[in-house]
This record gives sequence, structure tokens and C-alpha cells, in this order.
Amino acid sequence: MNAPDIGMFFTKFDPLTKAYVDEKIGAAPAACGTSCPCLSGMKFSVKLEGEFAPKTFKYEIIDEKTLKVKEGSKSCTVGYAAVSQGSITVLTHLITGTDSGWHLVIDRGTWAVTAFETWFGITVPVGGSLSGDKKPTGTRDIPREIQRQYYFGWIDKGDNEKPKKLHTTTNRIEGRGLHWKFDTGYELLTFNPSTCCTTLSELGGEMGGITMTNPADYIRIDDENYIYARWEVEFSGKMWLEVMNFFDFTAVGVELGFEADDSLTYRLHSAELERTGDAAHLEMITDYGDKERPMIFMNTRKGGRYSYRPADIDPPMSREEALKHAAEVQNILNGEANIMNAFNTMPLCDALAGKSFKVRNDREKYAQAPWSGDKGNAWEYRIIDGENLKWRHGGRTWKEEKYACFQADKELFFFAHMLSGDPDYSMVAQVVDFRSGLTTTVKTGIGNWHSEWEAGANVFFGTLEYGDIQPPFARRHHFTDELVGECFAYSYSEGMNSIHIYSSPESYSWTIFSGDNSGGATWSSPCFYIKLRPDVYLFQWVEENCNGSQGLVLINRKIQHDGGFFYGVSHNGLQLNITGAYMRELGKFRIRKYFDQYEK
Repeated sequence: MNAPDIGMFFTKFDPLTKAYVDEKIGAAPAACGTSCPCLSGMKFSVKLEGEFAPKTFKYEIIDEKTLKVKEGSKSCTVGYAAVSQGSITVLTHLITGTDSGWHLVIDRGTWAVTAFETWFGITVPVGGSLSGDKKPTGTRDIPREIQRQYYFGWIDKGDNEKPKKLHTTTNRIEGRGLHWKFDTGYELLTFNPSTCCTTLSELGGEMGGITMTNPADYIRIDDENYIYARWEVEFSGKMWLEVMNFFDFTAVGVELGFEADDSLTYRLHSAELERTGDAAHLEMITDYGDKERPMIFMNTRKGGRYSYRPADIDPPMSREEALKHAAEVQNILNGEANIMNAFNTMPLCDALAGKSFKVRNDREKYAQAPWSGDKGNAWEYRIIDGENLKWRHGGRTWKEEKYACFQADKELFFFAHMLSGDPDYSMVAQVVDFRSGLTTTVKTGIGNWHSEWEAGANVFFGTLEYGDIQPPFARRHHFTDELVGECFAYSYSEGMNSIHIYSSPESYSWTIFSGDNSGGATWSSPCFYIKLRPDVYLFQWVEENCNGSQGLVLINRKIQHDGGFFYGVSHNGLQLNITGAYMRELGKFRIRKYFDQYEK
């Protein structure tokens, strides 16, 4: 099956061919960068534990550039590179004639070691489901993507004994936010809401501000030093292997993989770190993450790890396919919430029943007075009861529709309905404030700026015409970055809970809890935030290059609750249904200053 012509968050990565990868890796020298001579002249065996660990694994470090490695019955002499931070050394090299390599993190104080074995290429299923209840319809090859298996063990020099403690997995990095400034000029923010994933937001550059999710490994060496490895699954496929020192807040590491232009990068680096905050994590306080992790949908093959490949689970559709599915099956405000098992929604409200009013959208984003004669942007409503309304737009014919409404704050209402007869199967959601007279309209249909089938939204600010309400002349609801850096836990039901990190002004991530309440499966998407009142916000995201659905919720921090709507089309048809969750604040990251520098 051919690979989909798609890249996560609008960057397309060629999966490459095995021949191309083999050629580039075969010709690759040692990692570039100043290499540490601290291991020169040493001979040692690496004693590793685990099902897939090599039984015989020996090194002879000839000088500061060359080593001889023997794995099983095979041996070769190769170039290598090493970088040290205090007593911790990262040794990295490839294996001649293969696409594999080894990357050892060695504690020269105890001689404990974590060894990462890497190789290129994977075949992934297409058309199945994460849970396995839907079988794949095919496969695709991704030769560029690095796979890994890591092992704990120790260095046997012949004159030392096995350390009393080896390295372990950990949850002590879970929740930590960091700012990274690399010696290469690369700069980013990382967030670790999970024990098997990480999220990051690059600063500067074309894609700066977009949050991305990678599978990750978190390993504790000691209180001072930790290993953090991330793997750009569904992006470039690259490996980033870091050793972080939290006494000095510095890091050293190695980067290996193919860039967007398909050139190969293999180099050492260093970075200065700054802690931006820590979000609480919710395991038992005596759970240190040092036992086998309950990785969601983890498999037991070599290299098995959590990974999310949304474009394979929800293959892209043409516009014709999307409209066909929308016409065939429609699940519209059918009563019970069925999005994310969201049984903790705000209560539905019938307080608008019997009211008639107009929502006047501005001609532009902000005030364009006077309002008289601006009929083209007026939504008129006659609310029949708690489930049905009549609407018309621009003075056209009245239509009757099902709707659902939440009272999200005093005299502040949030409701949504379909637009019957619309060629894009659009819906409209309205925020109407009967105290201030301000409104926000979000009209969403099938298709957006980069996709024929995903949800695409347009936002209009405006005013309410009802009774003697006098809206302000120029003040409006408005886009905001006030939530940037906030972290909340959301409880949708007994069986569905997640963590939201609002990690940039344009994007965020969500993390599903694992069985032990640790952070598990994570993904991220573009979003926007609108301020309605102090501590009351409208939040919208579209799971772009994923399932293409829109989440649109009103967040009230005063009552720690959100409620709203999920809209979109899939191979199972069109949906518009309610969602909502109880909220819990987990912490805050001090990151807005990093985005202020890019304001025009």
C-alpha cells in the first residue's frame, strides 16, 4: 500500500527507500563534534539485561576516534564519538555494513550503563485501530524512521564488580517543563506530561509555536542526572538522546536521523536548560516509575513502544468521500454525550426557551459601527424550547433545527446547531452574553485551508440585539494567550481522563492516563483561545492530520468545568455532539515570555 502523501502538521516527509537509507548510513562517518578522549585505551565488556540483549558485547577503545566492537561472533572497527558531562559519558557509533548503531550512556563513577540499540525502518499497519478491534487493511514502509531497544547493565573492566544499583525507568521527569538553548542555535520548549511521550514547541523558524508529540524514554541515573530520549515518530523519524544534569541545568547528547530535505544529521551537541515549571502528576506518591511502565497499546516485539500514527488510523478522504459519508450517516445532538465517553458535561440548559434575539457579527474582526443596514451578518433566533430553535441568516428563510445549550456562567450561554441545506454540512456555535451584550460566532464546515475533509472554522465577534441591552461600542470578545502555560486534568468520565497543556499561543497537547494514573498516550494539535470574561474562555482545536474533528469548548475556571461540542466527519459519518469534563489545575509553565519576542 502506498504511503499517504501527508506529514504531521503540514510538513511532508518522504518515507525514503531502504536503498537510500542504507547508502547514507553506510557512508556516514562518526558523529561530528568534539569527541571526549576519556575512554581511550580502555577494554571492557558490556553486561546487558533483557530479552533482546546481546550475550557477548565487547569494546576496545583504540584512541579518541576509533574503536573495535564485538557483538556475538561479529566484530568491526569503526569511528565513534563521545561527549561527557561530569562523570557521565555518551558513546555513539554505527555498525559497518548495517543501518544499526549503539549509543551508550556510561556512569564512570559506578560503571552502570544504559545502552540504546538503534536501526532504521519500520512497516506499520494502515486502516486499523489503536485498540486492535479493527483489523488493518494494509501496511506502509517508513525506511527513514529510527527504531530502538534500550537495555540496562554495567561495564565490566575486569577489575570491578556489578554496581549495587543500575539505571532505571523513572517518572521523576513527568510534568517538568524545560527551555532548551542548544549550541547549534536550535531553541525549543519541552513538556513531559507522560511517562512514554513528550511534547515540544520549537521557537523561531517557520513552524515555531506548533506543539508536536514524540514517543520518549525517561531514565534515572541518579538524582543529578537523567536520560531523556525522544523519537520523531510521524515526523522526521530522528533520534534525540540527551543526558540532563539538574545540578547545573545543562545537557549533552547526540542527534541522528534525516532532515526534512532528506540529508543525514549525525552530531553531538550541548544545551543550556531552564526550568519553566512542573505540573503535578497523579500516581501514588510512592510510585517512582522504576517498575515496568503500563505503556498504552505497547507490544512486546523488539523495539516495541507506544506510538500514534493518526493518518493511518483515519486515512485522508477526498471531498467527495467526506460529503458522501456525511450524507449517509448523521449523528446530531442525539441526547447522551458520546464523545470521549463524556458523561461529566455541563448540564444542558433550556433558559433561552421563548426568547427571540439577533447576533450581529462585525464586518471585520472588531467593531465596525454603525450596525444599521448590516443585515448580511445577522443571525436571528427564535428559541422554541430546550431542544429546538428557528434561525435565519441575513434575512433569508427561517429554518428549524435541533440545538443544545449550556449556561456556562451567569447570563452567558453557549449553544450549537447544524445549518440544514449547507453544502459543507456546516454547524454554527454561538456564545451570547446577556449581561455585556457581546457575542462570538464560530461557523464550522467540512474542509479547511489544507484539507478537503477536515473541519474548518471561521470566527466572528459581534454583539447581541435583545431587549434594552446596550453592547459596548468597541470592546469585543477577543483572541488571547492568557491560558498559555496552564496545565489542567480533565475528567470526562470514570474511564476517560486526560491532561491538557496549553503549550503555545497556537497549539496544545492532551495526554490520556495510563492504568496507574501516570500520563500515557499523548498527541497535540493547533488551537486558538478566546477570552469571554475574566476566567471564562472559548477554546477550539482541530485534530488536523489526524481524525480531522473539531473540539469547541467553553472553559470556566471559576467552577473548574468545561462544556461544548465535538464536530466532524469520518468514515462512520457526520457528528455533532456534546462533550465536557470536570477540571483540576495541575500547575503552570512560565513560557509566555518566549513567545512575546515573536510578536510584531
